[in-house]
Amino acid sequence: MHLQLPLLVLSFLSPASAYRETTVRKTSHGPTGYVVDFIYRHNGTTQPSSVIVGGINYLSDALHASVSKSSGYSPYAWKPGQFSYQNFATSDVNANVSYAGFNMTYNDGEALWELSLPLPSQTYQYAFYPDCKGIWPSCAGFIDEGNLPIEARRGDQVDSVVEVPANRRYSNLDYTYHFPVKESARGEIAFYEYPSPGSTYPSPNVHSTGVYLPAGYHTNPNKVYPVLYLSHGVGGNDSDWFNVARAHQIMDHLILEKYLEPTIVVTPNFYDLGFTTHQYATNRSQEGFDVEGYNAFYNAVAANYKSHLIPFIESKFRADSTQSRRAFAGLSLGGGLTTTMLFNATETFGTYNVISNIPFPVQGDPIYQTPGLKDVGIFLSAGFYDIAFQNSINSGARLDAAGLSGYQNYYYPEGGHQCASWQAILWTWGKGNWWDSKPAGGGR
Repeated sequence: MHLQLPLLVLSFLSPASAYRETTVRKTSHGPTGYVVDFIYRHNGTTQPSSVIVGGINYLSDALHASVSKSSGYSPYAWKPGQFSYQNFATSDVNANVSYAGFNMTYNDGEALWELSLPLPSQTYQYAFYPDCKGIWPSCAGFIDEGNLPIEARRGDQVDSVVEVPANRRYSNLDYTYHFPVKESARGEIAFYEYPSPGSTYPSPNVHSTGVYLPAGYHTNPNKVYPVLYLSHGVGGNDSDWFNVARAHQIMDHLILEKYLEPTIVVTPNFYDLGFTTHQYATNRSQEGFDVEGYNAFYNAVAANYKSHLIPFIESKFRADSTQSRRAFAGLSLGGGLTTTMLFNATETFGTYNVISNIPFPVQGDPIYQTPGLKDVGIFLSAGFYDIAFQNSINSGARLDAAGLSGYQNYYYPEGGHQCASWQAILWTWGKGNWWDSKPAGGGR
């Protein structure tokens, strides 16, 4: 069974009419040259007393941002050089100014809530929060029914997404690689269920994965494709990379612009496999993380993927089964999974992108002598203001100490532990053609 979804969740909707929906609108004035007209219709019998749009970060700039704070600039006063920044380094409501909620206004004539918000070019996730008395992440949110998320099953995603282009008159920001290519060059995405003994969702002993097939897949029946396995982070699932990060559209650009050969992308879900991180917890800390416990969990995930996910993909699709034609990448806790794959599955994958990861094994650990480690490609990455930035830097130092200095790295200069960083990382890694990565043991 699989569920085929539209390739694009529309940001550019019909002009204002009798039934208005959220629309991205180009303007002839600043501050950004684009406005998003958010529309929320409450489906209850009584209208809420207030509604906010949550999930859109405040702005910061290079002079004021750090891992521990943002500047809290409003998009209404956006200036060149400012960027959207999500900061997870503190739970202090007064200090963590990156969680922005914008108040909507009730339109009695149309019985809807509305907000026009100028935004610089970027992909934004958002939801509506009626009667939210605190800071929005603590309230119940609702997706935009006029702009549904990409998801395998209703409820898998909690945010809708809008794509805001660049207006060159006002902004030098350009994230064209997030946005749709011409229709003939678009790949397709779908969600597939596969046998996975012990899995609990979407049904007993069945698990789910997203799959991107590049343009031309169905018209080249004899072609075999390399495969990237791309993992979500904490609390995520198999639709995160497609809904929030628009990975399919980034892949379309990489392939169309000939940075990367046509590639299948698989977005698995490391939750609901029949075991949890809590079962493997050790209560022992390495650099603030239960690295030992996480690694035990990740090894169980890896065993499941090798036994069930990868065989399903290679039987269902024309997927290359050679080690050098498989890649693995993941962000945040998925970066930890990628690390475990790197040190324990060198026979399965030929190149790895460890994104915004939890700590690597300590320097001097015998695992750095894993056979085959020196022969695979390693890419380390994070946002420059990422809470995982130092973990990534330390990872490189430990690889250097082990004689594995042939790795590559990239740190997105305008982001923290957030989707904007991970989109830029996927784009940059692809532009460098990860299928042509040099071995980590080859030196620099």
